[in-house]
Amino acid sequence: MKKCITMIFLVFTTAALFAQTGSFDMLVLRNSQNRTVKSYFSGKTIEFGASNGRVIGGMIRKIERDTLFIQQYDIRQAYTMWGTQVQDTLSVYFLPYHYNEILWIRKDKAGFELLRSGTLFMVGGSAYTALHLINAAYQKEPVIWSTVAISTGIAAAGFVMSKLRKRRYTIGGSYQLKYINTSTEPATSK
Repeated sequence: MKKCITMIFLVFTTAALFAQTGSFDMLVLRNSQNRTVKSYFSGKTIEFGASNGRVIGGMIRKIERDTLFIQQYDIRQAYTMWGTQVQDTLSVYFLPYHYNEILWIRKDKAGFELLRSGTLFMVGGSAYTALHLINAAYQKEPVIWSTVAISTGIAAAGFVMSKLRKRRYTIGGSYQLKYINTSTEPATSK
């Protein structure tokens, strides 16, 4: 029994070791204090602006020799036999991008994003202003301009919050993108 358990353990251990082969290279986004903000490796999603002006988004399939391979889908409308349309995946392809071609990376949405982006303030302030003006006209009562000023100020504060909110990391200024080579073979330079 002891030999059987030992043999099963060895089989699973060697299978796990052989499954670990491959490229584990990664990209690390660091701020101006050289602290890691985010790490990107195979299997993570990323959305970035490239130097050719395109916005690229997809899953990182591998990072090898300074190059990200982004998996993208070609999805188009196809007709069914009843004449309706349905989305269909035509193909899956990989886009190679050198990490120096990345100009900015979009930030992930954090908790309370509706509140942080100022959208809730804009909607709430505008709705309260409209409600107060409509109620005053409907009930033939005077408009309380201090209430209108406060609710409009809240909507304006939400607008300012949305404009000041940084939704991406701009590479070059206070953020750097570093390539970490973790493979055993040395990287060749051309």
